[in-house]
Amino acid sequence: MEKKYYKNINLIRVISCLIILFYHLNILKGGYLVVCTFFVLSGYLSILSASKKEKFSFLEYYKNKFINLYLPVIIISFISIALISILNINWLNLKPETTSVLAGYNNYWQLSANLDYFTRHVSSPFMHLWYIAILLQFELVFPIIFITFRKIGNKIHKIIPAIITLLLAISSYIYFYNLCNNNIMIGYYDTFARSFSLLFGMSIGFVKMYYDSLTFKNSKILFYIYLILLIIPTFIVEASSNYFAISMLVVTLISCRLIEYGVQVGNNDLNWFDKVIKFLSGISYEIYLIQYPIIFILQDIKIDNYIKIIITLLLTVLLSYIIHLGIKFKENKILNWIIRVIIIIISLFGIYQYAISKDHTAEMKALEKQLNENAEMMKLKQEEYAKQLEKEREEFELQLKNLEDGVADLDEVIPNLHLVGVGDSVMLGAVTDLYKEFPKGYFDAKESRTAWVVNDILKGLKVSNMLGNPIVFGLGANGDCPEWCKLEILNTIEDRNIFWITTTWDKGNYVNNNIKDFASKHDNVYVIDWAEISKGHDEYFVADGIHLTEIGREAYSKAIYDSIKEAYVNEYNNKKDAMIKARDKENKKKISFYGNDLLLNAFDYIEKEFTNAKYIINKDFNYELLKQELEDAINNNTLDYNIVFLFDSSFEINNDQYKELIELCKDHEIYILSNNKDITGVKIIDFTTIDNYYMADKIHLTDEGNKELSNILKESIKVE
Repeated sequence: MEKKYYKNINLIRVISCLIILFYHLNILKGGYLVVCTFFVLSGYLSILSASKKEKFSFLEYYKNKFINLYLPVIIISFISIALISILNINWLNLKPETTSVLAGYNNYWQLSANLDYFTRHVSSPFMHLWYIAILLQFELVFPIIFITFRKIGNKIHKIIPAIITLLLAISSYIYFYNLCNNNIMIGYYDTFARSFSLLFGMSIGFVKMYYDSLTFKNSKILFYIYLILLIIPTFIVEASSNYFAISMLVVTLISCRLIEYGVQVGNNDLNWFDKVIKFLSGISYEIYLIQYPIIFILQDIKIDNYIKIIITLLLTVLLSYIIHLGIKFKENKILNWIIRVIIIIISLFGIYQYAISKDHTAEMKALEKQLNENAEMMKLKQEEYAKQLEKEREEFELQLKNLEDGVADLDEVIPNLHLVGVGDSVMLGAVTDLYKEFPKGYFDAKESRTAWVVNDILKGLKVSNMLGNPIVFGLGANGDCPEWCKLEILNTIEDRNIFWITTTWDKGNYVNNNIKDFASKHDNVYVIDWAEISKGHDEYFVADGIHLTEIGREAYSKAIYDSIKEAYVNEYNNKKDAMIKARDKENKKKISFYGNDLLLNAFDYIEKEFTNAKYIINKDFNYELLKQELEDAINNNTLDYNIVFLFDSSFEINNDQYKELIELCKDHEIYILSNNKDITGVKIIDFTTIDNYYMADKIHLTDEGNKELSNILKESIKVE
C-alpha cells in the first residue's frame, strides 16, 4: 500500500519554519508564536505515528529519535563550535551552554543564565535550542505516556486519553499564564508550562487515532482560512504585548484545527510548488537548527541589513541541505559520503574545541556577585552624595538669605552703629543732626582742626575703649596732612573702616584728590564726596560756602548715612558675588559618571579616586535612555559640569548620536571612554591601553583591568 503524502502538513511546517526564521531576523515581531504550532505538530504526529504500530518498541522508538531528532543537534552543535572557533568569535558560555544542549536541559540553563529569548541582540548561537530541549524531554517520556494512555483507551474507554491530555493541556496553560504574569521568561522556558501545546496536539492525536477527525470533509477553504489566521498574529503580537499569553493559546488552538484539516486528504500527485514545499519541509529541521548559529556569526559584519538577510537566508538553506545530505543514511552515493567525511572532520574539531574550552560560570557568578555588591555600595554613595548636595544647597541659600536680610536690615543696623566722628567746624555745626542719624555715635569736632591731630585723638579713644566702628573724618577745610600721617591713622584704627568727607573749600582739588588717592590704595577707606553731592546746592551753605545752613546740615548728615549704607550694601553684594563665584568654581569641579556594567564593575576603584562624584549606572543604558537622563538633569539644573561616559561594547551608539549628546551638553566638559578618534568636541579617554585586561566575555574587566581603568581616568580627568 502506497504511503499517503500529506502535502498540507508540509506546507504548515515550511511556513512555520520561515516565520520563525524571519522572527530571528527581526522581520516578524510575533514570529515566536508559531513555536506553538511545532509543539502541536510534534504531539499530534507522535500519537499518529505510534498508533500505526501494533507493537510499540522502545528500542526502535529511541533509535529513530536519536537518528532523526538528536543526531542533527549534535552535528550542528559541533559544526557551529568549529566555525565560531575558526572565526575567533567570542562566545563566553560555549562549554556550559553546549553541555545543556547535548544533555537536553538548555531551557533551564537559559533560565539560570538569565537569557532573554526576546532580546534583539544575539548573544549565543544556541538561544533557540530551548525548544529542542523541551522536545527531547517530551520524547524521552512519550513512550511511557502513549503505552499507558493506549491501554486506558483500549480497556476502559477510547475517549479517556483525549480527555486526560486535554485536562493536562488546560492545567499546563493555566500554569503558563500565571507564570507569565510574574516573569515571562520563566513561563516561556518552563517545560510543563510550555507543554500545553504538545498536550493539545496529543489530545487531537488521540481523537484522530480513535475517531478519525472532527472536521468537515474536503474543505480546502477552511484549511487556508486557518492558515491565514495563524499567520496574522505573527505580524502584530510582540512579546511585550498584554495579549502575549492569550495569543499563545489562540495560535495553539488554530494550529490544532489547521493540522486536522491538513491531514484530511493525502495526495501523491505533486506539482512544482508541492515539490518545492516537500524539499523545504524535508530540510526544515536542519533549517531550524542552523539558522541561529549563522545569524550569530554574521551579526557583527558591517554590511547593509537587507544584504545580510539575503545572505543569511541563502546560507541557511544551502547548509541545511548539505547537512541533510550528510545525515541521510539511506543514501550512500559518493556525494553523501564526501559530505559525511567533511562533517565528521569539522565536528571532530568542534568536539576538540568544546573539550578544551573553559567553563567560565564560576567566574561570571563571581562577577555577578561583585556587580551586586558594587550596586549596593553605589546606592549608598548616591544617597550620601544627594544628602551632601542638599546640605551644600541649604547652606548656600542660608548664606545668601543672611546677606539679603543684612541688606534689608541696614536701616535698623546703621543708626545703632557705634560710629566715631572726628571733624572740624563743618562737622561741629552738624553735630545735632548727626546725633539724630547716629544716636549711639561719638563725635569730636572743633574749629580749625586739621588731620595732623587726628591720630592722637584716636589713640586716646582707643585707650579708653571708646574707638568704635566705622570712623568718619570731616577734615580738610583747614588743610591736609601727608600720606605718612594718614598711614599712622590706619595703623591705629587697625581693621576698622574710615569714611573721609571731601571739602567744598579746595580750590585746586588738592586735598580732595589726596583723599581719593589714599582711599584707592586701601580697602577700608571710603570717600564721602560731599563736594560733589553739594555741588549746585547753594542753599546748603552760608556765605563762606563751607559752613552749613540748617538744610545743609540735614543734607550733610544724610550724605554720611547714605554713604555708609551704600558701602555696606556694596560689601554685601561683593560677598554675594564672591559666594556665587566660589560656588561656580566648586561646581566646575563636580563630576557625573554615566555608564553600564563597565562602570559598575570598576566602581569601587573609581569611587576612591573620585569620592565626590555622582554615578548614574544602568546596565540597560541605550542612547534614548541616556539622552533622557541628561535632558532630565538639564531641566532640573542638576547636570554637573564634568560629564564622563563609561560604556562597554554592549552599549550601542553611533557618532551622530554622540554628536547629539555633545550638543545637548555643549556648556559642559565631556569625557568619553573610547578609541574612536572621530568623536569631536570632547576629551577622549583612550581605551586601547587596557585591551589585555578583559575577562572571558571580552566585555567586563578583570580586577587588574579595573585598576588600570581607574588610573587612566585619574590621569585623563583634570578638574581645577
